[in-house]
Formats: sequence, structure tokens, C-alpha cells
Amino acid sequence: MNKKYFSDESRKKALERRIRTRLVGPPHNFGIVVPRELAPLCLRELGTLGVAAGAGEVGAEFSGKLKDAWLCNLWSRTASRVLCRLPSFRAGVAEELFYKVSEIDWELWIAPDIPLEIDSHVEYSRISHEGKVAELVLEGIEKAVRTGLPGTGVRGMVLSENDADGSRQVGDDALKQKILVRLEKNHCRISLDMSGRHLHERGYRLEHTGAPLRETLAAAILLKSEWSGNTPLVDGMCGSGTFPIEAALIARNIAPGLGREFLFQKWPSFQEKAWKYLLRSTREAALPKAPAPILGLDIDAESVRVSAQNANRAGVETDIAFHHTDFFDFDPVREKIKTGLLVLNPPYGKRLEGGGEQSYEKIGNHLRHAFRGWKYAVLCTSRREAGAMKMPLMRLWSIRHGGTPIYVALGRVTT
Repeated sequence: MNKKYFSDESRKKALERRIRTRLVGPPHNFGIVVPRELAPLCLRELGTLGVAAGAGEVGAEFSGKLKDAWLCNLWSRTASRVLCRLPSFRAGVAEELFYKVSEIDWELWIAPDIPLEIDSHVEYSRISHEGKVAELVLEGIEKAVRTGLPGTGVRGMVLSENDADGSRQVGDDALKQKILVRLEKNHCRISLDMSGRHLHERGYRLEHTGAPLRETLAAAILLKSEWSGNTPLVDGMCGSGTFPIEAALIARNIAPGLGREFLFQKWPSFQEKAWKYLLRSTREAALPKAPAPILGLDIDAESVRVSAQNANRAGVETDIAFHHTDFFDFDPVREKIKTGLLVLNPPYGKRLEGGGEQSYEKIGNHLRHAFRGWKYAVLCTSRREAGAMKMPLMRLWSIRHGGTPIYVALGRVTT
């Protein structure tokens, strides 16, 4: 047998054994990045997955196997991304940080052909420069990979955003392995992004109209409204169709991550057979159709067209009825639709006649006239706009959309 082939095969098998014993077998710590106001909803949905998570620095934290983190990426409707936490260590000086990073078995964790993006954060530590921390971590990883996989290297390194070395940058759209380094009080914690693209990027919304609502936020509003898919849902101003599509995914028990790939699929520890089995069982758990009607309305014909195309890409086009109509002309009683949940994401008064508080007063009047007995979730930019609807027993949920604080008015239309 060729000695080089034997050597390569032996090295490959040895690497696989180390991955099984050090990564696949033992439990690890994970962080679920989720906005603070969505964290309780995220914790609840993680509980339904059998993941015992608790509140944490980035939103939620839990301990489990790598496959548990796969499950979170695939199923979480509200999370932004999933991080794998490496064991923390003390690093009081530069030499110590470099040495301890270089002692990590990076060849077991990362794919050498994917560029790294190192994002560092420093607080109350002797090494005070974030750019220096990123450089030391980068150099430590390079040394570890050269030692663990002789003859190879790590390609296309990207330092933290604080570093101005343009020669190490790659395109914004390129797949990158984000590594988050937090050095606080001379203790270092390194986290590896498992998700890749933000988890709100389900893969179906290739077109949109205006400033669309993030998929994770739309799903969170539906969950906050305690809508499970067993009653009708009407989106009176559907825009790009995000609310109806997320509703259809919930109603049919379709995992939001089924239509996309994740960064952990590129890791050396990824198990293709186990992943295919998980996907197969996930698809088998989906309902063949939504139990109750889901409607998307919009006065703009282009929005209706875009919504229908996005729903088709999500595989739920037969579960949603899109209509080119004015919400203020729509009467669910006339359409013989039973009471359910109404969601509205108005263009914050700018495109509605009258604008601002007058628009929300008009919305409130139409709710009392046509949607008696319905639950509602209406997005507003201020308490004054919400108050203009004059709905009794209304609750306001404060959230952020694209960095902008907004409110969701929640309640039930009473006579």
C-alpha cells in the first residue's frame, strides 16, 4: 500500500476518532442569541424541543450535545443565531492569550477553507485593545491548525471590524466563520457561530416591498398573541407576506429552517446521516395543510404578487389566500370567516389617508365595526397611535424593529 495514502487515511481516521470523543460525545455549552423582549418566547419554544434553557447574557443558554444545537437552529422561530461556547480560560497577558488559544483543537472545530471573522470585545482587562486581542486569537488559531493538520492552513482570515487591515477582508456576502471573543476581567470566553446567515433568513423572502418585518419578529408576534393555527388569521396589510407565511409554517408545524443551510454543516464534526434523519423526521411531523383559513390582504397589487411568490418558495402557497383589496373594505362576516386573529403592520401612517393618529383611529373604527370578537395585534410607532384606536383592555408590547422602538397593540375587539 502506498505509504502516503496510508498516512493520509490514518490521519483521517484519527481525526474522526478525536471528533467523536471530544466533540460529538460530550456535552457543550451553547448561547441562543435573541432580543431581550423575545427571550421569554424563545425559552418557551426551546422547552417544547426538549432543550432545558435558561436566561443568559445573549438571551438564552443551555448545555447539551451538538445535535441539540442543530435542533435549535432548525426549529427556533424567534432566535437570531446559535453559538457554541468553548471552555473559558484566564488570559492576563498577550503571551498567555496566544498560547491558550493555540492549545485549542481548532482542527476539530472549524473548516480550514472557510474564512474567519473574529469579533472581539474587551472589558476591564490588562490587554485593553480589541484589535490586538483579535490578532492574537487569529495567530493562535493559525498555529493550532498548522500543528493539528500539517501541510494545511486557514484561508482568508478576517479580523474584527475594529481592524483596518483591508488586505484581510473578504466580501460581505461570503460564508464566514464568526468567532466571538470576550475578554472580561482577564478571563477569555470564545464562542463559535453555528448558524451562518441570521436565522430570520428562512430562504423564502427573495422579494419584498418597502421595509419588511423580520421573519423572527413576525413569528414572535404570532406566538405572543397565542395563535397556534387552529383559528383563522387575517393580515390586513400583508406587504411581502411575512405574517401569513410565518403563520402557515406555525399552523402546519413546519420547521422555519427547513429551506436553508447552516454553518455547522461545514464543520468537521457534522454528521450527514444524522442530519438527514433529523430532516426526514421533521418533514414527517408537518401537517398536510393548515387547519384554519389564512388570508393576506393588500391594497397594492404588487405586494399581493410578491407575497404569493414568497409563499410559493416557502411551500405554503396553498395554505394562504391572498386578495388584492383594501383592508377597510374587508368584512370577515360577509366572507363567512369565523373569529380568529387579525394582524396589521401599517406603514406607520405614511401611506394611509390622514396619516399618523388619524390612520389608527380609522383602524380602530373598522375593527369595532367588522371584527367584533377577534383578537388583534397591530404594530404602532407610539403609544399615542395605539391609543388613537380607542380599544378597551389593550396591552402594549414594546419591541425593536431594525433598531427602531415600536409597539404591538394586543387585545380582543369587544362590542
